[in-house]
Amino acid sequence: MKDTRVINPSDIRLFYFGSKDVLSNTEEKELRRNKLLRAMILSNCEHIPISLYMRLPNGETLETESDVIDYADDFVILKGGISIPVWTIFDVDA
Repeated sequence: MKDTRVINPSDIRLFYFGSKDVLSNTEEKELRRNKLLRAMILSNCEHIPISLYMRLPNGETLETESDVIDYADDFVILKGGISIPVWTIFDVDA
């Protein structure tokens, strides 16, 4: 994606993501949910790394690639125990 900074998954804990969802409508949120579930299944079964795209409160976008271990309602857990708040993710590439 254009103007996206690629980061190492271990660097995620250095960023502040805020508490407001980056997606505004229900359809986009449902699509994100489905993509995250698909990514978790592919990652756990096929060991395929997944690209996650996140948006910070200042508008900056980040990309990281990792295995998705688990997806709960509010957080995605990556390999190594790193968690990302779901409300910061605006796209998933599996």
